[in-house]
Amino acid sequence: MNKKFLVTIVVVVLVGAGWFLFQNNYANGPTMGDDTENVDGANADDNADVINDVPADDGTGGTDGTTDTTTPVITYTDSGFSPAELVVDAGTAVTFLNSSSRDFWPASAVHPTHKSYPGSGIEKCGTDEEDTIFDACGAVHPGESYVFTFDEVGSWNYHDHLNASKFGKVVVQ
Repeated sequence: MNKKFLVTIVVVVLVGAGWFLFQNNYANGPTMGDDTENVDGANADDNADVINDVPADDGTGGTDGTTDTTTPVITYTDSGFSPAELVVDAGTAVTFLNSSSRDFWPASAVHPTHKSYPGSGIEKCGTDEEDTIFDACGAVHPGESYVFTFDEVGSWNYHDHLNASKFGKVVVQ
């Protein structure tokens, strides 16, 4: 009887600790930044696009010396996504810029199925529907970016498929 009780207590503590760590990690996420960068070459006509060789930020808010603010940027660093939450209007193309030292793969939550954003799902990668889903469907290398146009109103969690502990949220109004 004592052994069963002890085992039950240990299991409950381990499950509770795991739940707490997962919820706490997912709820808090990385800290939110307040700066927005812009990347020229984003094709807002397509839902998703990968852009190679993104120019370095020149500190003016745009990559060509202008202050174009039409394309919000979520920057991925070794610390995670910044800003951790972004609010945009429906129809806005958002650029996910890889400024980290490793590849990342932005995709709709929930890992590993990527089905949170309507119509998305990892099983659509490599099909004719790939350009319509919130999923890069592969690695985005350092210095490259992925662009997705958010047409659906709602609150959309996303993550790095290659490191699912890194995540953020786009709120579409």
